[in-house]
Amino acid sequence: MRKMLIVMMFLLVSAGVSCAVEIQDIQPDHWAYDYIQKLVKKGYLALYSDGSFKGDQPVSRVVFAAALGKLIDQIESGELRLAATDLKEIKKLSDEFKAEIADYDTKVASLEKRLSDIESGKVVIQQDISKATLEFREGIDENTKQIGALQQDIEILTDQVGTLSENLKRSEQSRKRAQNSLWIGVAVAVIVGLASD
Repeated sequence: MRKMLIVMMFLLVSAGVSCAVEIQDIQPDHWAYDYIQKLVKKGYLALYSDGSFKGDQPVSRVVFAAALGKLIDQIESGELRLAATDLKEIKKLSDEFKAEIADYDTKVASLEKRLSDIESGKVVIQQDISKATLEFREGIDENTKQIGALQQDIEILTDQVGTLSENLKRSEQSRKRAQNSLWIGVAVAVIVGLASD
């Protein structure tokens, strides 16, 4: 992009365009000042409302295409004339620029491939998360059912322990009564035995 802008600046300077545009953020002694001034005067580039050029910012493809289109129109209409040396320089820069575009296209294709891979990975991860969430919920549901069954078992066992406890108390009371009856019987037998002697 920069090479093409330099070519456009070179063409305009060689065409002898004169103007007096004041650029607020570039000093007149800057090497590109005259070129930028002429590009602005011809309408290829525009200044911001505050008169600044902001030359350190990248050029968008839209701005570049518009400027290049206007330049091509002027060359085709004969409004802008090029010398043979200018055409050779443009051809040389154009050939260099083709390599950069091819490299750019390769990089874009690589980035698009990586983005596609990331998107595919994202889909796989989302599917894995959905599957894991479903399995987790199913596990929770199964555990809830098992907990419910265990609670019922505990209630049954608690009732059985209560019943056994009551039976044990009754059995113990019956044993105590039988034991008391036995002692009373032994005591009566001893008394009867003593009385018969």
